[in-house]
Parts: sequence; structure tokens; C-alpha cells
Amino acid sequence: MRHEDRPSDREETVRFIIVRPDGRIRQSGAIQRQYLETFAAVYPGCRAMEVSADQYRLDIDAHFYVLDGVVTPKGTVLDVTDFTIRADGVDKVSFAVPAGTSVLHAGEIVAIEDDVFEFITEVLGDHRFSFQAPAAFHHFEVTIHAV
Repeated sequence: MRHEDRPSDREETVRFIIVRPDGRIRQSGAIQRQYLETFAAVYPGCRAMEVSADQYRLDIDAHFYVLDGVVTPKGTVLDVTDFTIRADGVDKVSFAVPAGTSVLHAGEIVAIEDDVFEFITEVLGDHRFSFQAPAAFHHFEVTIHAV
């Protein structure tokens, strides 16, 4: 192939991610390099990054975030996500969460302001909580069995 017949770098299809200022990956896919910045503009405040083929996967946003321009694996907040307490209004579950974590329970999202989750109840049964962690961590769920 002659040099003038090769597609230019701008026409090359690249894998990309759109990254929010906090490092969370907002969007991913493949696009011609020439359209990457135009596509990124659809997401105000975000920036586009090319990702090498060996780093790219369809669910990259679920497993990675961007730290100082580097695609980095997310961490795990808790190793244990299943707890049992007495439903006596005294016994409690308490654990630290990363700053910026919110919890979803009974249809409401509540920011955890002191970086500690605590739960006390007098209601028997299973109580499920979904946690939305900052970009550096996986979201997670906790079940508390009140007996």
C-alpha cells in the first residue's frame, strides 16, 4: 500500500472513555479519532481519553475509574456485606464508608455526612441497603437481618 492510500490517524477507530472530573467513567465505546472531542462535548465538564485495546472492556465503567490520567481498578469498601443484629433498638451495625458515599433505602437516597454508616432497628426482618460509593470504589449492597 502506498503511503497516500493509508487512512490518516484521524480516521482511525479508537476505543475511548468519557471521564467526569471525579474520575468516574461516564461513557465508553469506539469512535473515529476525529470525532472524539466533538462527542465528548455532549457531556459538559467531562473529558475524553483514548484507551488501549488491552485495557478496554465493555463494562469498564463498572470496574475502573481514572486517577491522574491512568485507568485504575476500583476498590472494595467492605468484605462482609451480610450482618445480623437483635431488633431491640439498641444493637447496631456500624462501619466506615468512603467520604462522599450515599445510601439508598426505602426509595430515598441519603448522603452519609460523617463517613460512618450506622443502623439500629426494632423492626424484625431483612433490611437491604444500596450504597453509591465515590468513583474509586465499587457500589455495594448490604443486608442486615434483624432478629
